[in-house]
Amino acid sequence: MTTNKISTSATAHKPATGEIEQLMQKMQQTRSPADAEALARKAVSLKPERAELHLALATALHMQGKAREAEAAYGECLKRDRKNVRALINLGSLQVDGGQPAAAIKALDGALYLSPDNAEALFHKGRGLGRMGEAGEALQIFDELARKQPGNVEVLKFLALCHMDIGHKTEAAKVLSRAAELAPDDKAIQSAMQKLSN
Repeated sequence: MTTNKISTSATAHKPATGEIEQLMQKMQQTRSPADAEALARKAVSLKPERAELHLALATALHMQGKAREAEAAYGECLKRDRKNVRALINLGSLQVDGGQPAAAIKALDGALYLSPDNAEALFHKGRGLGRMGEAGEALQIFDELARKQPGNVEVLKFLALCHMDIGHKTEAAKVLSRAAELAPDDKAIQSAMQKLSN
């Protein structure tokens, strides 16, 4: 690996910018999250002030299941761009999965403030509310999403789970049968239907 000499000339930043664009292109082309992480780390080292580079690094870490590092990288992105909706949604999703639903909802509410009809932010907020035992509030979100996206199997699964948590067995069964028509081989749907029939 070669190191570039530090230049003090006025054009010193131009090669770095060109190199970053090349790194970003490679990141978009690679199918390997580990390669994307290495490319993003290099880009961040060249231009640490650029929020989108921290977002690229966070996303690559997130895809590899490196939750703590990803959370820190999303934080670095948001320090530089507090209105980055993608970073807020991804961070919220990560925190729901990591058992931090209250923190997740704070991030997702930030995303929804900036993008009120963002279906992805609403979906993860519904998941977070479900994790907190707020099944009624989560139900409203998933009900609204299911009306807008009737073919979205993931939304239907969470809607059914909310109905089950509240004790609405008939409604849950209806939603699950709709989901099963769309995804007959989905094991989570089959398992939920079995739970209902017991």
